[in-house]
Amino acid sequence: MKQAITLIIALAAIFTALGREITGQVLGENDTPLEYVNVVIYRDSTFVTGTITDKSGNFTVTTDNSGHLTATISLIGYDSQSVAIPSSGDAVTVHLAPSSVELGEVVVKAARPATALKGNALVTSVEGSSLAIAGTANDVLARVPMVIYNEGSPEVFGKGTPEIYINGRKVNDLTELKQLSSHDIKNVEVVTNPGAAYSAEVKSVIKIRTKPPKGDGWSGTFRSDNGFQHDFRTGNSVEMKYRTAGLEIFANYGWWYGHNYTDRTDDMTTTTQSGKYLQKIRTTWKERYNDMNGKIGFSWLINEHHNIGAYYRSGWNRHSVTGTTPTEVWQDGSLTELIDTKMDSQSNGLPLHSANLYYNGSVGKLGIDFDADYMWTKQRQDSHNNETAELGTDRLVITSSVNRIRMSAEKLVLSYPIWHGEIEVGEEYADTRSSNLFSANIEDISDADNRVDESNMATFLYVSQQFGTFNIGIGLRYEHVKFAYYEIGKLREDQSKRYNNLFPSLSMSTRLGKVNMGLNYAGKTVRPGYGQLDGTVSYINRLTYETGNPYLRPTKIHTVEYMAQWKNLYMQLSYSYLKDGVYHITEPFGHSGEATLIKTANLDHRHEFSAFAGGQFTVGAWQPRVNAGVMKQWLTLPVNGRPTKMNTPGFMIQWQNSIHLPLDIWLNVDAQVMTPSWDNNIRMTNTPWYVNAKIYKGFFNDSFSITLEAKDLFDTSGKNARLCSDAVQLIQKNFSPNRSVMLTLQYRFNTTRDRYRGTGAGNSEKSRF
Repeated sequence: MKQAITLIIALAAIFTALGREITGQVLGENDTPLEYVNVVIYRDSTFVTGTITDKSGNFTVTTDNSGHLTATISLIGYDSQSVAIPSSGDAVTVHLAPSSVELGEVVVKAARPATALKGNALVTSVEGSSLAIAGTANDVLARVPMVIYNEGSPEVFGKGTPEIYINGRKVNDLTELKQLSSHDIKNVEVVTNPGAAYSAEVKSVIKIRTKPPKGDGWSGTFRSDNGFQHDFRTGNSVEMKYRTAGLEIFANYGWWYGHNYTDRTDDMTTTTQSGKYLQKIRTTWKERYNDMNGKIGFSWLINEHHNIGAYYRSGWNRHSVTGTTPTEVWQDGSLTELIDTKMDSQSNGLPLHSANLYYNGSVGKLGIDFDADYMWTKQRQDSHNNETAELGTDRLVITSSVNRIRMSAEKLVLSYPIWHGEIEVGEEYADTRSSNLFSANIEDISDADNRVDESNMATFLYVSQQFGTFNIGIGLRYEHVKFAYYEIGKLREDQSKRYNNLFPSLSMSTRLGKVNMGLNYAGKTVRPGYGQLDGTVSYINRLTYETGNPYLRPTKIHTVEYMAQWKNLYMQLSYSYLKDGVYHITEPFGHSGEATLIKTANLDHRHEFSAFAGGQFTVGAWQPRVNAGVMKQWLTLPVNGRPTKMNTPGFMIQWQNSIHLPLDIWLNVDAQVMTPSWDNNIRMTNTPWYVNAKIYKGFFNDSFSITLEAKDLFDTSGKNARLCSDAVQLIQKNFSPNRSVMLTLQYRFNTTRDRYRGTGAGNSEKSRF
């Protein structure tokens, strides 16, 4: 390791000795640093080298060319500039002015979304493209490369659920994406293998950046979504801001009401001591949801070096589920039980309280980012299951649970320019408590009183250096986690844990001709979620129960990725080695052992590989985008006592189309198909596909817009699955309606972006809650 570091330093010294270093900063209005600005160096109109600015607007390039050099500075939405490079070596400061031509309808007509590789991230431009009129941030993400939607939530292909940031602030409630208009988004960055600056549990990151603010006074956005997905549903939101000089005060409110309809079958084959059981279960239920949340806060830009802000957010939810679950139980081919279960469940979330305070600024060249967060919530669920048996015994199963969560956290990051790049040093601390009270009226299910106390401390160091077109970044993160598990107020020493881990990361990127490429490595972990650790036994039916496992170990992940981009084509290759992954096992349960308990456990290891490639094109008024991906794992587990390979790869193809029609109307037609594949010991058994269509028309320079959207036109996106373990095989078929139609009305006036710059602390803990 020491030899490698010495070699890197020696190479850097050689580059420094031979090259001429050019540094500078690019600023926008109010001296706001501009990120992702293109900086191209020329000598007598001949291209020499190029780079982009970082989040502080700084850039550094090295060249062995002497003589008269000029730099061309350009960014979409701003007037380009050409400046002379001083021979003295002094830093260059460039101020870009917003383009005198607004990026409104005229620009969108000729523009297309552009995706480029920046380091180890794919950055998709939204401003001035057809994505600007997509609707909300959700609609934008659905059309961003590497992002797919699974049951309404965004995922990164091959990486699962990402952390999402808006202007550096962590999104803890996905309803925020519904409230952010696509008009306000500048670009979207997808990081598929984040480094030391992020929690070791974060496998991917999506960063949404909004357009620079313009103007003072009042601004607002009013949006209403109304439509049907089997039943009526509505979502309404309002956002108001008032800005004067450097002060911005903001408030927003959202309300969502409607129904979800579920219809599925579960055929569970269970091998017990007395024979083989087949449970045929048909679940049909209707859920009514009534959710609302609101936020109020401020951001104060004291001057170009200091910015502070705070917000308070509150919300509540009420969900009720009613339905029937007819069940047939067959033993060795003979019908032994015929049960009809009527279910009635009520879930109430008391007001969620969360608050954030931040400071963002600089002292000289030292950048400072500080965040403090607090969150508290309580959720109660009561369930009545009335079982009426034609063959068997009638009974009433009543369960009740109360979950409480509170968290406080802080985070500090310091950055400083050094040599040819920057050094970042940070620390983060989170203290959390999660408690669960559970009771049931039958002997087979034990009451529970569990509590989890956890403290998580992390520090990290990240150094990046730029040598001409070659960039290298080295990071190291240390995490200390103390985990205490209590039952009825007593500490369980055998289930309480402490973890001390180092997580290294390395990234390299360069440009060869017209090809941008990057190679990176990161060590990660996934600690079990509190639900997976919860030892409470949950009732499914009289032959099947479910529980977590307090003895689960964290999963360790080592990932290597290669990314490349050439013109309008891009690709990514990823390999991961996972140690102690989590999957489901089964074991006998109850006094007689005839029931089966499904629980979580650690497997030894598995390998994963994924590849993704795509391209975007323009043919007149037609702007197509084609993406394709493949995911594969290598895993063998016992099923019915025999080793079974679970290696079948899964493929995905996306075809997205934007068509600019007369009268400035936009039509989107998107399609996606996925093939059967394995994830741990769960296999998707069908080939879900969908076709979505949307038509958009803006009025009064897009201040008012109407959108009509139909999703899953052929109602074919439902996924079927099969869970395979040694004693239980569960086959699930989904008949729930996914076809929907929505009409959206939106009005905006004097719209500006949120100036709030808090990044949030304890973000991985919030995600686990």
